[in-house]
Amino acid sequence: MLYLWHMIMTYVFMAVTGLISYYCFNNPQMVGELSHRPSLEKHHGQYYRLLSSGFVHGSKGHLLINMFVLYQFGGFIELYFQMRFGPNSGYIAYFTFYIVAIVFANLGSFARHANNPGFSSIGASGVTSSLVLVYCFFDPWQMFLFPPLPAVLFAVLYIGYSHWASYKGGDNIDHQGHLWGAFFGVAFVLLFDRRLFNHFIDEVTTLPF
Repeated sequence: MLYLWHMIMTYVFMAVTGLISYYCFNNPQMVGELSHRPSLEKHHGQYYRLLSSGFVHGSKGHLLINMFVLYQFGGFIELYFQMRFGPNSGYIAYFTFYIVAIVFANLGSFARHANNPGFSSIGASGVTSSLVLVYCFFDPWQMFLFPPLPAVLFAVLYIGYSHWASYKGGDNIDHQGHLWGAFFGVAFVLLFDRRLFNHFIDEVTTLPF
């Protein structure tokens, strides 16, 4: 029960994302209004899209995958913020982390596609990438069920693949958003919690076998 209480902000994000996405499933006009479109952000000042796009998904499968990842890792990271900053400040810190991660994850494609009116993206994959990468600092040898890899190896492969795929293109997925989201998670640890980084070094240099 205590753990569920500490997940309350994660549940709020899941509920808001689910409701907005569900409303948008049959409303392409609203998807267009909320999606990340760098050309409109730069040339028409619609910077709200850098944030609103993180609460919209194109299909039930897209939504379910991101909400599953958010549920699996968001609650753990939310609990970390509670322990790191205290109950009240922890909620604010986690909320701020989540919102900033969405925006930061979109900055890469903003810079790259600011003059490309045909580019748009939606989804919470950027922020969920941040959460997964932060989790890796806690328990780098934890085995993920899917894919069946230790967290630290998954992180390396994920960043490498996102970097490669972002330049390959051709699949209508904003891999650059995934990559920048992952970088935000790493940057947070390096800049704001050196103890967690030191813990990661101790854990990763101690083989679990």
